[in-house]
Amino acid sequence: MKENRLWYTRPAEDWNEALPLGNGRLGMMVYGGSACERIQLNEETFWSGWEFFEYDSPETKEHLGEMRRLIFEGKYAEAQELSNRYMICRGNGHHDSKAAYGSYQTAGELTIDFAGVGTDPQPVPGNYCRELLLDEGLAKVTCGGQKREYFVSYASDAAVIRVTGLSAEPRLNYERENTSIIHDLTGPGRGEFTAVGFLPLKFAVRIRHVYENGTLTVCIAAATAYKTDADPAEVCRETVDAAEKTGFDAMKAETRDYFASLLGRAEISLPGSGAKADVPTDRRIAEPEDDPGLAELYFNFGRYLLIGSSRGKLPANLQGIWCRDYLAPWSADYHININIQMNYWFAECADLPELADPFLAFIKQLAVWGEKTARIAYGCPGWVAHVVSNPWGYTSLGCNPVYGAFAAAGAWCLRHVKERWLFGRDPEVLREFWPAIRGACEFFLAYLVRDPRTGYLVTAPASSPENSFISPTDGSPGNVCAGPTMDMSILRELFAFGAEAARELGIEEAFAEKLLETRKQLLPLRIGKYGQIMEWGEDFEEAEPGHRHMSQLYGLHPGDEITPSTPEFFEAARKTIERRLAHGGGHTGWSRAWIVNFFARLGDGNRAGENLTALFKRSTLPNLFDTHPPFQIDGNFGGTAGIAEMLIQSHDGEIALLPALPDAWKKEGAIRGFRARGGFKVDAEWKDGRVVRCKISPVPGTGAETRPFRVRINGEVIEAAGGWEK
Repeated sequence: MKENRLWYTRPAEDWNEALPLGNGRLGMMVYGGSACERIQLNEETFWSGWEFFEYDSPETKEHLGEMRRLIFEGKYAEAQELSNRYMICRGNGHHDSKAAYGSYQTAGELTIDFAGVGTDPQPVPGNYCRELLLDEGLAKVTCGGQKREYFVSYASDAAVIRVTGLSAEPRLNYERENTSIIHDLTGPGRGEFTAVGFLPLKFAVRIRHVYENGTLTVCIAAATAYKTDADPAEVCRETVDAAEKTGFDAMKAETRDYFASLLGRAEISLPGSGAKADVPTDRRIAEPEDDPGLAELYFNFGRYLLIGSSRGKLPANLQGIWCRDYLAPWSADYHININIQMNYWFAECADLPELADPFLAFIKQLAVWGEKTARIAYGCPGWVAHVVSNPWGYTSLGCNPVYGAFAAAGAWCLRHVKERWLFGRDPEVLREFWPAIRGACEFFLAYLVRDPRTGYLVTAPASSPENSFISPTDGSPGNVCAGPTMDMSILRELFAFGAEAARELGIEEAFAEKLLETRKQLLPLRIGKYGQIMEWGEDFEEAEPGHRHMSQLYGLHPGDEITPSTPEFFEAARKTIERRLAHGGGHTGWSRAWIVNFFARLGDGNRAGENLTALFKRSTLPNLFDTHPPFQIDGNFGGTAGIAEMLIQSHDGEIALLPALPDAWKKEGAIRGFRARGGFKVDAEWKDGRVVRCKISPVPGTGAETRPFRVRINGEVIEAAGGWEK
């Protein structure tokens, strides 16, 4: 039995229990109330803020030399003081969420009052069911003789609700200024709400409701003027007109086929799948032990969330597309020092590459926006982006160098371009993104400086997101340093990728050679006094040994620098994680999800499984949303990626099957439809921890029909070409 259903015996008490629906651009959260239904609405471009605000400070480049001198002299307190003044943006930067930087926000709330059901919000036990069917993209509520269905159509670009069994009256609610709502009665049993206003973007939400023969049907459209000259109100009118013409049944069938098709591309089956399907989901998440089927449900839910939040103009943000606020936590923006990257870790492997397209398009925009930041703030060519961004082009330093001085964030994003290339081997990807790849390389070629203490090239000033060290000279906490490990790992990867891209395209041979020569001079990975991977250019004591970020382990995951072929660093990576956990690490959802991926890369299935269970128990809300706290969707996506990494890996020059299988999953199971780097599709079945059936096939159009590869299976390595079957 497939684990594709979330279900509950009572309505949602708050937003953290509501059920998410989305088509990649338009979303809603369903509460399922008995006397009054609440549906919170979202549309991906409902952003406040505006473009062309000058956040880059020319004073940064004027003081780089002085900051570097202080760092190299070991005067970290003085360097920190100077950096706090100049290694920052102008104004309030991303803290300016009420003004230019802006915030993602709700598109409003629809309520539906049901006549004749009383006011008791808690229905009689056994007389109520609220459920979400992942492979149909459908939410349902049944309560006595009443039935409700909810979905968001991708083809029609509309949200749809149908209520049967009771008379009902919809209302549209806003708490936003500069918004007006017009209610028109367009005929017997027919009406429309139209909300129009400014974010300051012009926006519109149109809700058409038709009541006939005891059935209420509601159709919802929403749009803004983001990067379009079209009138949002007219767009919404055309959308609901077309949706009504298509009809409820046809849109429901299309939505079912759409979700079934995408979710069906890759599947996992774990022991106990379906065994606890009769247990409500909130009880399962509260008691996740001895429930391997929950991991299967979580994996399917993570893919469902990406389908629902990443198919429009913009990538999935910190909350996907689901946001109840007008001023969201962290603006629900794009944190590019791990969070947005984590959103897309599994997209290629789970054969959902088109869902990463909005992120790849965003990376191209970052490269354009970041040219100004590189020029004004650093006096360097190329482009750079730091910790946070938004739809308005923010690439500037942050408001505080503890996190905001991380200049390698944009380069990290380019890893996803590399992944698209590795999984598909399409040279057009390299050609399309060559300006962005080259521009990032240009910036760091100019920004790198030689550390006189070691002779290596380093980034300086720089920081390791978002951790602090203790200065060895005066014991003060500091962030600004030279050559943090994450920077160096990302740049080794970037320069190698830049050289490979140039070679594959047959262009700029001299530039490629310069990248490889510079790469050799970068500060290398090193092991510290605790046997750990050093996080900074020096073996500092940490101000917070249990910090949520584990930036020094980029080379283990998502990178491929630390593998069994580097046994000394492989073991040091394990010690690094154990030290973090011993001091309380993994206390946020996304951080715990990263740890699952770390242990999967270390080949430790039981520890990966333990941390997956901890993710469920400590950092997962009743509706399976991840909580930082509050809700952040990156933990969902990171946990989904971790499950995939436990079952298949292909980052280390071979396709590894069941590299980190927990004992609880060993009895039997299967994976189907997963993609591996090099252009291959993989199906496998196992019993008692051993693969008993496997098929590896070339993906059409990738050139893999004759490509050699290695597969690690049941403890041995087999060499093959084009395909292989056991």
